[in-house]
Amino acid sequence: MQVHITARHLKLTAAIADYVQKKIEKADRFLGRIISGQAILSVEKDRHTAEIVLHASGRTFTAKKTAADLYAAIDFASDKIDEQLRRYKEKRQGHRVEERTRSRPETWMAEPPVFGSERNDPRVSSQKILRLVPLSLPEAISSMEQSDSAHWIFQNRENGRVTVIYRKPDKTYGVVESVS
Repeated sequence: MQVHITARHLKLTAAIADYVQKKIEKADRFLGRIISGQAILSVEKDRHTAEIVLHASGRTFTAKKTAADLYAAIDFASDKIDEQLRRYKEKRQGHRVEERTRSRPETWMAEPPVFGSERNDPRVSSQKILRLVPLSLPEAISSMEQSDSAHWIFQNRENGRVTVIYRKPDKTYGVVESVS
């Protein structure tokens, strides 16, 4: 991996360059596809700042930390990059394992969908058939949270209507009900 080190307002010694090189190369154990790394070291008054930028295939990781000592700032930034890479790696591996082991939610039908005349419409890329299960609103929210789905379609047990609940960005839920 190619590492480029920039020093602002300080003299870049061989010891500092080797230290940064080792810290950045350590990140390669988390993600083997790191293309290049860049470290920007600077000093302003009594503050030493280390910024590390790693370029991986399709992704960029950045960490910037300030400390009273240059080596401490490098350590903190390196630890922050390592944490980002570790989370990214776990997230990617978790999704692959989850996709293989996750069973279908009980409201999705196992048989293949039967398409009508709208099958020829080029705007429709996929279609699913649902078996609507009568649930109360709290039961539907619980089912949705267990499936990690952003929305859940069910038949409301209280009024018999087809209902959709969805997760909003502020961590609350929205409800859409059908009316005949």
